[in-house]
Amino acid sequence: MEQFYISVARIAKKTLNHMVAHHTPLLPDLYSKYFYIFLDEVDEEIKEMIDAENSRGQREFKKQQETTVSVINAVSNIINQLDNSTSAHNKSLENHQHKLAGMQKVVDLVELKKLINEEIGKIRESNVSLQHKLTEAQQTVKSLQSQLSQITNLATIDELTGLYNRRALFSRLVEEHSRVERYEEIFSLLIIDIDDFKMINDTYGHQAGDAILRNLAKFLKGNLRTSDFIARFGGEEFIAILPATNLEKARKVGEKIRFMLAKKIFEDKKTQVKIKLTVSIGLSLCTRGDTVDDLIKRADDALYLAKNSGKNRICSEQDLPTAAVKTDTAG
Repeated sequence: MEQFYISVARIAKKTLNHMVAHHTPLLPDLYSKYFYIFLDEVDEEIKEMIDAENSRGQREFKKQQETTVSVINAVSNIINQLDNSTSAHNKSLENHQHKLAGMQKVVDLVELKKLINEEIGKIRESNVSLQHKLTEAQQTVKSLQSQLSQITNLATIDELTGLYNRRALFSRLVEEHSRVERYEEIFSLLIIDIDDFKMINDTYGHQAGDAILRNLAKFLKGNLRTSDFIARFGGEEFIAILPATNLEKARKVGEKIRFMLAKKIFEDKKTQVKIKLTVSIGLSLCTRGDTVDDLIKRADDALYLAKNSGKNRICSEQDLPTAAVKTDTAG
């Protein structure tokens, strides 16, 4: 399944980069068109999985759409019933009022009083019935809102850490990149990778490893600015987007994170395991003329340089040799 998500992310990245490079409007229909063009380049198994996932998403959307329509129709019917009921009662009371104007005998007045009381009783019963229906409709709407919120979260939020996922990350990267191209602004990109995470999983188990990822996500979110964007890139890698931040300032942010994490002890309350960890960070700067792919590659190359230089450190694209080469010694 991991290979599936990696493949989807690569296709999505290639699609977005192509659309940005060719100044194609980022509309859902156009995105879908190019996504499926690039989908033809992957193997059949991955294509089948993506098609199955897409079909499932379409079924969920159709179900939500049908529920929405049914709620709208229910509320519309209640309004019509209220209108019809009010009109009928008003007409009946108006007739009684005309009778009252021409009455001469007390006995007629008593009879009219009885009719009016009966009409008032019918109005009360009708109002109670409509109120019950409105309450039911409100509960359905509330449930529908909750379901739609969950679907939105599934589309943009990483289930394990609660941070933004790859889909949301690339969407934000395209937004920031467009801002750079249009207004000549800048932003920095940090790739943060836990050192020796495989060893942590092998030593303490995947449950403890998951707890580390959740706690690290919480730490990163709490130590970045509200204007910054943090997402889980995959596995033990996280990406932070720092708008309007040059390399010097971004390095200080990365150093602060690295230094504080090196001193911190993470404790998993379920397993009672206490773990110290370090991170390596790769840093790049997006300026006009860059592509999203190039930006990520430079940060990734800087991350590998940090890994191969001893880990627990930050390297930027400025530290890279003319032709940065990845090696298999990083971990």
